[in-house]
Order: sequence, then structure tokens, then C-alpha cells
Amino acid sequence: MNIIIKLKPKPTQILISFLLLFNFAQAQNDSIENISVLWNKVEAYTSTIVVLPDIYESTKAHTLVIGLHGYGATAKSLLSLSKPFTDVGFIYASPEAPYPVIHWDKTLGYEWFLYDLPRLNLLERPATKIEKAAMRLTTEQMMGQVISDLKKKYKIGKIYIAGMSQGGIITYLSGIHYPEKIDGMIIFGSVVMEDWLGNDDIEDGKTVRSLIIHGNKDEAVPIKYAEDSRDLLLEHGYDVIFKEFDGGHTVPMHLMDFVIDWINKE
Repeated sequence: MNIIIKLKPKPTQILISFLLLFNFAQAQNDSIENISVLWNKVEAYTSTIVVLPDIYESTKAHTLVIGLHGYGATAKSLLSLSKPFTDVGFIYASPEAPYPVIHWDKTLGYEWFLYDLPRLNLLERPATKIEKAAMRLTTEQMMGQVISDLKKKYKIGKIYIAGMSQGGIITYLSGIHYPEKIDGMIIFGSVVMEDWLGNDDIEDGKTVRSLIIHGNKDEAVPIKYAEDSRDLLLEHGYDVIFKEFDGGHTVPMHLMDFVIDWINKE
């Protein structure tokens, strides 16, 4: 098994100074007037770890699975998901989310878009305009770039994105944003809502196969949200398989054979 760490450029538009202004203005309530927001476009680098199968052949088109980690995790944290895929000859890629998060123990993790998870669960309130913009930005710029860069370096056939939790949100949006590039999306412990899409039509992505896997004891994202997401996709004509398992907010490794069979049944 070969592990290749690959750096790629990714443009971002979420400015730290904007967040500082936003939070400062909130803290001051209405005591400060004439505050404006300046949006700057900055360039950043983020890594994608690529794991090749032992039977990798550079002249042969391999199925690609892109694994997206959850909030506060890292690209390395989802490498445990690679083996079931590489064992059957797939290429596995694990990108790292763009925004850093400092944990209580001072370790560093990453998130796909900016929201205040430590104090407030995203699902307990509507997503803000900034969160929605960050979600779309990640899919429209970063995921498109990841796919483009991987296809330049490797001979790739079908492309599947598998996301856990917050990474699952980006998986949903990637499938809807890029139906011409993505063949299927695999969702673990996550949710999607139609108003997160901006002006994009949710039916644009209905050619993308969808597998939703969710634990019936998930307290971080209760299974009702997964069921609602399934029903939303079905309502708009998606091909959806829904798989419930006895467990919590995790990737069920015991179901990976089921996932691979689902990929191969196309």
C-alpha cells in the first residue's frame, strides 16, 4: 500500500477579519455605528492524502472514493476507512478541511465550514447566511479542485464521495453541485436541507446515486434528520438506499462490505 501526501491550491473567501468584526459587533450590540464588512479573496493550501491499492495499475481506470472527515478531525483520522476500499482495488483520497479548530486539549483539528459547534449544535437552529455561504464555497471551489487535481494525477473511473457528520454535509452538497463529476455519495451520520443550496436546484443532482447510513442511537445527529434527508432526496427523484444500524455517531466499519457491494452494483 502506498500513501502519497499531495498538496493542492484551494481559493477561499471566508476572511478572518470579517469574523472578528462580526463577533466584535455582536458583543458591542448597537454601541458601535458605521460598521461595514470587507470581503477579501485569499489563497490557501490544504492537503489530500491518497492511498493507492496494492494492485494499482497506472494505465487502468480505478474507482475513486473521497472520504471527508467530520468536524474537528483531520485527513489522517479517516485513513482507517481506506483499507476496505483499497483491498478491492479502489483509490482512496482523504482531503483535510480548510478551517483550523483548537480543541480543549490544545490539539488541532479542522472543519469544513465555520460554525460554533462547541456551544451550539447546528441542528438546533437555522444555518446562518455565513454558514450557508461557507458550505457552498467548500463544494464549489475546494471539492471541484480536489477532484480535478486527482484526475490529473491518476487514471480514475467512477467517483464516490463518502462523508462523516460535517463531512457528510459537504458530501451531500458536492453530489448536488457536481452531478457531472460524481457518481455517488455515501453519507454517515449527517443531514442536508434544501435551503443550504442557494440558487442551485436540488433536482440537478438526482442522477447521483445516494447511500445514507445512520446509527439509531446517534445523539449528535438524531436519525430523524437522516430520515428527513432521505425523504427530501426521494421527493426530488433521487435513487436512495437508506441503511440503519445499531449504534451512534460513527462510521460503522462492519458495514463496509455492504458499501462496496452497493458501489459495485451500478
